[in-house]
Amino acid sequence: MNGRAAAFAVVVSLLVSAPLAAQRAEIVVLAGRVVSPGEEFDRVTSSQLSPPTYTRERGRRESGSAFGVAATFAIRGHLFGEIGLLHHGVERHISSTGAGDPTGPFVVTTTTDGSISSVWMGPSYRMVDRERLAISALVAPALFVMRGDAYSTNAVDFNAPLKSTEFGLLMGIRARYWATNRIGVHVSVEDALWALQLSPHPGDSPFRPENYTRTPPRHEFRLHLGAAFKLR
Repeated sequence: MNGRAAAFAVVVSLLVSAPLAAQRAEIVVLAGRVVSPGEEFDRVTSSQLSPPTYTRERGRRESGSAFGVAATFAIRGHLFGEIGLLHHGVERHISSTGAGDPTGPFVVTTTTDGSISSVWMGPSYRMVDRERLAISALVAPALFVMRGDAYSTNAVDFNAPLKSTEFGLLMGIRARYWATNRIGVHVSVEDALWALQLSPHPGDSPFRPENYTRTPPRHEFRLHLGAAFKLR
């Protein structure tokens, strides 16, 4: 984890330590599934030859099972705070056309494995807050940390991210049913919106590399089940 991610983690720990010691703190252990977009990027890169040759490259990201933990604490009235961590595996499929044939068919596809860990902290509004049932809406900034061969320049060359962390936005609805005074069941549906910046190809530098490296924002849909525990 780089400096930005480490600083984010320190700020999170400082902000959440006091509220968690206060009233109405809840912990949830999560398990679920993440559905990623079919296409992650589609770009044309140029060689450093003179004249240059062009190749089209397209990437797809597939996610799967996920697990994590989240903590919720009361702030005031129906306003709550939430901090969470989620980890899931990733497969990246990168296809390329032949060199000098950017409009032709894809002739080579490579598949690499990796993982994405996301950390979020933000406010949630508890629309329903009864003795047995709680329903909340969450909107929070999130930090996404990418690891593994799928995001390594050694494995995917210039289709690796320019940096290993990216910020995005997490939105979701979560419901908790308390079977007892302390233990309950958690269900959540979430949408994570974020994009990664690919490493610039050396031959693209005369052509404003930011136009070729920034992938479009994509939605990742998440469905989670979990066990919830009241601390107080």
